[in-house]
Amino acid sequence: MKRRGALALVLLALAACATPLPTRYYTLSGELPLPETATSTTHGSRVAIGPVSVPEALDRQQIVLRVAPNRYAISDADRWAEPLKREIPRVLAEDVGRRLPTADVAAYYQFGAQDAKYRVLIDVLRFESVPGKSITLEAAWSVRNRTGARLREARSVFVEKVVAPGIAPLVIAHDKALAALADKIAEAVAGLAGRGIK
Repeated sequence: MKRRGALALVLLALAACATPLPTRYYTLSGELPLPETATSTTHGSRVAIGPVSVPEALDRQQIVLRVAPNRYAISDADRWAEPLKREIPRVLAEDVGRRLPTADVAAYYQFGAQDAKYRVLIDVLRFESVPGKSITLEAAWSVRNRTGARLREARSVFVEKVVAPGIAPLVIAHDKALAALADKIAEAVAGLAGRGIK
């Protein structure tokens, strides 16, 4: 009887260890309040955001964390609700659209992006998340016309401090960094439209 009891306890312990952790899904979201920098110089302009490229190491559903200068950790329990290649242009389109309320702004894969006057291509160079410390967004981006000619090129780096532990504060910080990038993109598009550059 004692052996059976001990065996039952061992089996229960193994079953508890085999129970998978619940998976949590996160999504990036655009700013809710309308920024003060909204401009109307883009009246009637159609703007497409994307495509967006991301580093291969981050091109996965799991959230990737930087845990040391030369080491990443992949969190199987914490995942993006959709690929970053789709989330980032969607959020940027929302944020840029709030800053350019008279323009028709959409992610490149959305209906409103067809025959856009301006296309914003983005190469995400860093999208780092350091738990409890900071996030870094570094992107090279360009504004192009319908024929693909480059009208404006830039490289932007944004660092947001994170003091709370966990994944959710990192996601919120990335939202803030994307909003700051949207400021730069909207400013560039508004400047081109204001000068009548096509």
